[in-house]
Amino acid sequence: MTWPVWQQRWRLLVLLAVVELGALAAPILMWTPLTRAELDLGLLLTSLSLTYSLVVTGWEKVRELLLFERTPTMGSNMLTPWCFAAAIMLPPNLAACVTMVASVGYWPSYRVTGHRLLYRFVYSVASATLAATACSVLTRLAMPAGAGLASAVGAWLVVGVGLIVLAMCAGGQFEGIRPMLQLRTHDMEFLTIGVAMAEYGLHALQLPLLWLSVPLVVLLQRHYAQAELRDRPDRLMREEAWLHVAQVVVEASDTVSIVRIDSADPAAARTVAMMQAGCDAIGSYGDGRGLAILLPDCPPQNADALARRLRSAMLVRKVPCSIAAAAKPRDGRRLDDLLAVSEAEMVAREAAGERSERPWLR
Repeated sequence: MTWPVWQQRWRLLVLLAVVELGALAAPILMWTPLTRAELDLGLLLTSLSLTYSLVVTGWEKVRELLLFERTPTMGSNMLTPWCFAAAIMLPPNLAACVTMVASVGYWPSYRVTGHRLLYRFVYSVASATLAATACSVLTRLAMPAGAGLASAVGAWLVVGVGLIVLAMCAGGQFEGIRPMLQLRTHDMEFLTIGVAMAEYGLHALQLPLLWLSVPLVVLLQRHYAQAELRDRPDRLMREEAWLHVAQVVVEASDTVSIVRIDSADPAAARTVAMMQAGCDAIGSYGDGRGLAILLPDCPPQNADALARRLRSAMLVRKVPCSIAAAAKPRDGRRLDDLLAVSEAEMVAREAAGERSERPWLR
């Protein structure tokens, strides 16, 4: 397969080569002897970042699949709590190595397969590595502690964002530059830098609580996703797009659930959006007469619990509808099986008197 990168402008190819070779050379050119404590801390930060990557694999898989349906939005580097922490607490060579391993470990979350757009991920790893190296060098200069940390934050943002902007300019992708230069684009980046600063403080106080950074970042990400959905409750996928996403995720996942609602009432869509996180794909289904929710990595009992909560919420909001859940592998291993089981449950609920004023069958 031909890499799309070879079809780009020569200026972009030169920039990619320089940045990536520079990132590879950084740990070698700045090699210094490492102590046992530094190695232990580097291994700890690396393991925390890899743990986070394993936790969010399902979330990122769906987010990447949704890009063709939604306007792509700028995303934060959610590895900052550990990569930036490594940059301000470890020597440059070890900070670069931790950043490389953490960034590559995040690739499965983005579904990096084969050569498809691989060069973009390689360039992102190189950019983060050079940013971490610059931060580590600055924190080891003869500056007051506060000035060193402030300069490290500036270097992290300037180098990391600057290299991405340079690549956009070299590739002629000028339309994406303005969002990259707006502060609100990097809200989550500043929050995760704050988490890294907290890790730095805990380590300085010799408190073994760095592992708390993983659940904290998970909570931050879920809160951010839920807030985005609450701000845009009308964001629903088209049925064709939802079916495509669901087909891929069901085939690739050992555990996945769907919840069906036989109402397209705007109040129903708003209720679903408020109750679900951004990792869940919510779309129209049944020629626009119903809704479907795809729940990656969601076991059957959780999907059933969500269906019960949705029924209660719809009842409070006086939205007449039937709601059903189906899960892999309990109800089948294919998307068609899950859709058929959820359809049968809705029909059974309607027949039992759990009414919908507008019943329909697909």
